[in-house]
Amino acid sequence: MIAKLAFANVRKSARDFAVYFFTLVLGIAVFYAFNSIADSAAVARISEDSRSMVELLSMVISGVSVFIAAILAFLVLYADRFLVKRRDKEFALYLTLGMQKGDLLKLSAAETLIVGAASLAAGLAIGIAVSQGLSNFAASMFDSTVEGVAFSISGAAVARTALAFAAVFAVTVVLNAGRLSKAKLIDLLHSERRGERMKLRSLPLSFVLFVVSCAMIGAAYKLLVDNGLMNVNAQLAAATVLVCAGTVLFFYSLAGFLLRAAQMMRPLYLRGLNMFFLRQLSARVNSAFFSMSVIALTLFTAMTSVCGGIGICNAMSSGIEAGTRYDATVSTTHAVYDFGKDDGSVLPAYDAPFAEFVRAHDYDMARGLADSAAAVGAPAWDSFVEQSAQLDFYAAGVTYADLQDASGESLFDYVGAGLLADDADEMGLDAVALSRFNAARELAGLDPVTLGEGECLLWSDFATTAPYLEAAARKEPSIAAFGRELRVQPELCRDTLEVTGVMMRAGVVVVDDSCLAGEGVPYQSILDVRCRPGMQAEFGSFASAVAQTLDTNTQPVAMVQTAEDVRSQSSGLTAVVSYLAIYIGFVLVIACAAILAIQQLTDASDNARRYELLEKLGAPRPMVDGALFKQIAVYFAFPLILGIAHTLCAMRVVTDVVRVFGNFDIGATSAVAVASFLFVYGAYFAVTYFGARSMTRKRSR
Repeated sequence: MIAKLAFANVRKSARDFAVYFFTLVLGIAVFYAFNSIADSAAVARISEDSRSMVELLSMVISGVSVFIAAILAFLVLYADRFLVKRRDKEFALYLTLGMQKGDLLKLSAAETLIVGAASLAAGLAIGIAVSQGLSNFAASMFDSTVEGVAFSISGAAVARTALAFAAVFAVTVVLNAGRLSKAKLIDLLHSERRGERMKLRSLPLSFVLFVVSCAMIGAAYKLLVDNGLMNVNAQLAAATVLVCAGTVLFFYSLAGFLLRAAQMMRPLYLRGLNMFFLRQLSARVNSAFFSMSVIALTLFTAMTSVCGGIGICNAMSSGIEAGTRYDATVSTTHAVYDFGKDDGSVLPAYDAPFAEFVRAHDYDMARGLADSAAAVGAPAWDSFVEQSAQLDFYAAGVTYADLQDASGESLFDYVGAGLLADDADEMGLDAVALSRFNAARELAGLDPVTLGEGECLLWSDFATTAPYLEAAARKEPSIAAFGRELRVQPELCRDTLEVTGVMMRAGVVVVDDSCLAGEGVPYQSILDVRCRPGMQAEFGSFASAVAQTLDTNTQPVAMVQTAEDVRSQSSGLTAVVSYLAIYIGFVLVIACAAILAIQQLTDASDNARRYELLEKLGAPRPMVDGALFKQIAVYFAFPLILGIAHTLCAMRVVTDVVRVFGNFDIGATSAVAVASFLFVYGAYFAVTYFGARSMTRKRSR
């Protein structure tokens, strides 16, 4: 009998369960789809080299899923509380007709389990469908050779999802039982008559507080932009406190501000049911200002993390082609210059026996590596290397402060706040010889550059400092280097001439070879290598063996980077960051939208009598529906608008941080992220409006 009644109640209240069911299905689908990536057939077919990154992605997602499960559990409990409250009068009727509280608890538990089982089945079905595309996309990020769509179902992910949500439903049943067992019949009968009370009644005070809140938020924006994200100091703390306090005060005063502003425009205030909808909205916003503040800040966190995370991925991906022009790059650090001392003192980078080997080979890395092959038991150098080019880096004796004096452009005006130390302009630029520079360019398939008499060229592939050097070069300043006055060419060279996943050549001066005659030892050398066909892996193994050996009759190697490793690591890191950003961001947006929806549905349920009275007073139904639509639209819009405003400000400083990883299009990234959020928001808004309209119509008929 209980089961039959429970099924009938769920079927009859399908519209009331819509938001609850929609949220559960979305949450379950997302939870399964992301947790099933590592077990999919598509990912299982990728190369062994990429498996470690897939395992890292799976491990990180599993850890984050604990946090996600907590958010979804809160959501389910919050939504279920609305459903139980919505049916207080129905429960009171059951008790009046003689049903025992024990049977009422069984009925509530049965209904929760029915909705839970149905949402679990629907969510898993959608999640399995979504996971196929998600897994194939993940596989393609790690290994471009994966072809076709392999359908698969992860038993472990199904079990994990079912277990997590079964625990959530069990907690829901227990909490409902506790609430209903303590409820009194009189409270259940009159629960819908308890309306919201306005906490701030003074409209002029609301107007003043709203202006103050906007000023606080504006001050927080100014502090953040001036200070940046990397300077963790009192100014950053003040910006955080101000934006949080300003957001809370914004929503605390918003209701009164809107009402006061509308009253000042009498024709608008008296038109249609605007007076009714504004007072309804004011009462709701004023009583729920704290939750709306949290929602706005959560939306800000979600959008910033998604834009920043995807921005990092885009920045890294954009530099892969430029950073893999060669098959490999081997680097040797000869000395570490102490730029903080005026005497040009250096620290040796390797022990004396290695230094003797390097000097014996005249700092020629190709010769040194060729003679190292026998020591590590590798084939002859020429068997896997087709061509190579060496770049030697010297201290140019020119600092950013010197360049500022010559050009009038300051480094700090072009680099984001907090990204540089106060004495960053005392750092020195490197120098390379023109012939070496052009040899590396030729090996990369780039055109050579030319220098006129007394000229030099600025070179940088580091996205953080490149805008400054570009501006300085346009001024064509003259700098003193190697005992000469050199005029800077007006164009900045931004090509990457090594294998790397992150471009970090901050500032280099390309000079004529004669400038470096007699300069002695370079502080660093890199060797760009073009391997013979099919020998890239063998060369990588050889170079790594040389780097790890303790045999002093070998070339000292500081780092080896192969194009294949850079592509694999970049795609793996891109997958981890982007998937986490989307996973967390999507769930946070679902949570925010669902909470707003539940609050508005609760409000519609509690105020159904007022809408009934409007129709009795002669208001046409379309006008009543319009008032309801405007109330829900404004309620949904303001947290999103403020969240987007916070995000736009934060992205100004996040962009500076992300630029460390390379150039990227933050506008396109933000547009896609915001469009995705608006789609989810719009779906919840539509479900909320039609659900609320159904409640008010049902009562008025």
